[in-house]
Amino acid sequence: MKLFDSTNLYYILFSTLTYIFVGVAFYLVVEHVIYQEVEERLTVERRDFEKFIETHGMWDESCYFVENKIELDTAGNLPANYAIFKDTLLYNRYDNEYVPFREHSFISTIGPTQYKVSIRKSLIESNKLLKSITGTMLIVLSIGLLLLFLFQRRIARTIWEPFYATLASAKAFDLNEGRGMALREEKIFEFNELNSVLTKMTDKIARDYTSLKEFTENAAHEIQTPLALINSRVEELIQQSNFSDEQMRWIQNIHESSIRLSRLHQALLLLSKIDNGQFFEHTAIDFHARITTKLQELEEFIAHKSLTVTVTPGASFEVEMNPTLADVLITNLLTNAIRHNVPDGRIDITLTATTLTVANTGAPLTIDPDRLFERFKKQRQSSASLGLGLAIVKKICDNYPLDIHYQYHNSSHTLVLRKTARA
Repeated sequence: MKLFDSTNLYYILFSTLTYIFVGVAFYLVVEHVIYQEVEERLTVERRDFEKFIETHGMWDESCYFVENKIELDTAGNLPANYAIFKDTLLYNRYDNEYVPFREHSFISTIGPTQYKVSIRKSLIESNKLLKSITGTMLIVLSIGLLLLFLFQRRIARTIWEPFYATLASAKAFDLNEGRGMALREEKIFEFNELNSVLTKMTDKIARDYTSLKEFTENAAHEIQTPLALINSRVEELIQQSNFSDEQMRWIQNIHESSIRLSRLHQALLLLSKIDNGQFFEHTAIDFHARITTKLQELEEFIAHKSLTVTVTPGASFEVEMNPTLADVLITNLLTNAIRHNVPDGRIDITLTATTLTVANTGAPLTIDPDRLFERFKKQRQSSASLGLGLAIVKKICDNYPLDIHYQYHNSSHTLVLRKTARA
């Protein structure tokens, strides 16, 4: 959920609960005021009734000097100070319904007899007034809530506009440009502080990245030159025949180590370039065509182990990516399947619209499968493999909408490359 939507949700919930509480409280207050007014009217009529009795000493139901009906009943055992207010319902035969009344009952002496006197006032008009006031209030509060919500939404968008501008700049930030984020100065202190911190931070990141990139390029150049010289001199020594067998073995070991070091240097340099995003060209890569070409290049290695290769092109597996990295990806997958295979083994390659599967026969893993794609992890430490092939494959996949998974079943190692929804 977005921050803006989350804020609005809490605002609406709080405002709604507040308005409900205010509405209920307002209803109860208005109801109390109306009841108090009705009871005051009934009290006034009680005094008028008592004054009439005091003056005339009798009561006749035909005496309608008051606006409400007065009913007399024997007092029974009620105390002389009995006086209450209560709600009651009386049947209206004209409307065929019960009507709410507020009733005031008290004891009055007429002649020698005590009576329970009940004066009632209809609450129909009062209830209508209460409902009208409450309904009007609810409508006004609802309109007010809506207007406040719209106003708050508009104000929030205006206030948060600098944040979204900063966020857009952060998303567009590219280390390859060699400079930090260019953020404008804002009027709001907190956003201005945020932009200042981000500007300083990205400037430093860009400088460090540029320094690291230059160091990598310089180191690659400086290391490659002596390695090439060592290989050249060792090859010249190998061609000479005035060495003993032991000396020749030493020279051969030096040659193999220098070649291995050169391969390691190239692999680490490739990983560094991938990390730095230095492969800019992108095009739609048809994996089936490139796999076919690469298998032809590797025919000698395949024949050396007497491997059977089967390619099943179920559908076109295409990915928008850098052509060089695509070749590296395919080469590493195939050489991995060849190197870790068994004599007279199999390599099965299956392509669909969304997956590329490379399966090869071979002995079970001696390392944790979850660490298979880590750098320098390999089946046998004495192997000529650098332990970087699948690490490079994983790094390439991480930079494109591709996932790679490993599984082992029935003496078959399977690597599955799957297209994902990642941008």
